[in-house]
Amino acid sequence: MLIGCSAAVLVSPLALSPLLVAAFALLLLVSAVDDLRHVAMHFRFSTHLVAVALLLLALPAALDWWYYPVLVLAGAWVVNLYNFMDGMDGLAGSMALVGFSSLGAVCALSGDAELAWLCVLIAVCAAIFLMFNWPTAKIFLGDAGSTCIGLAAVAIGLFGWQRDAFELWVPVVLFAPFWLDATYTLIRRVLVGERWWEAHREHLYQKSALRIGVRKTLFFQLSGMLTLAAVVLAVTVLRAA
Repeated sequence: MLIGCSAAVLVSPLALSPLLVAAFALLLLVSAVDDLRHVAMHFRFSTHLVAVALLLLALPAALDWWYYPVLVLAGAWVVNLYNFMDGMDGLAGSMALVGFSSLGAVCALSGDAELAWLCVLIAVCAAIFLMFNWPTAKIFLGDAGSTCIGLAAVAIGLFGWQRDAFELWVPVVLFAPFWLDATYTLIRRVLVGERWWEAHREHLYQKSALRIGVRKTLFFQLSGMLTLAAVVLAVTVLRAA
């Protein structure tokens, strides 16, 4: 999936900021190492913070100072939660397909063809990946794939916001199925005194999969994603009318 996206971007006329390339390269390197050999949690999270900070520095316009600490932490959380939510066949790929294709449609409606093209590219790669990741999966994203998709969501969300392709609530609503589950689970584990930084099976989607099975859980998750996407697109069309 990452090779497909990277190859398409390299042969395209897009001029990517060196800081943006460095952000993804750093994250990919550390995440790939973590897939093969364990990387300490504090080092992984520090890498996520640095990658998001580089992304913020690559934005087309400077932000008010208070945005930076807030967005660095929020962006690192999105990178992590995409990794956390990649624990069931088809789930992370479905979120990437629905989320980025919807963002692409919003960008197209607003006239930002460049961002729309990038979103469609990621969505197409996600669709191809899903052919092999649908239950029962034959291949998986791993940390390298899931964290880079999370950073892509942060990047397109912030760039689209700054370029007036959409308001910031659009990506927040589109990716709500992921951040709501992950945030609720984190808060609950912290409150009960569990070791929240360790791997677990406490997410809502994981509990659902144990009760009703992976395919039914995926169906309900996908239904929620599509419903939110329909709401966002409907609001966008109505505002543009």
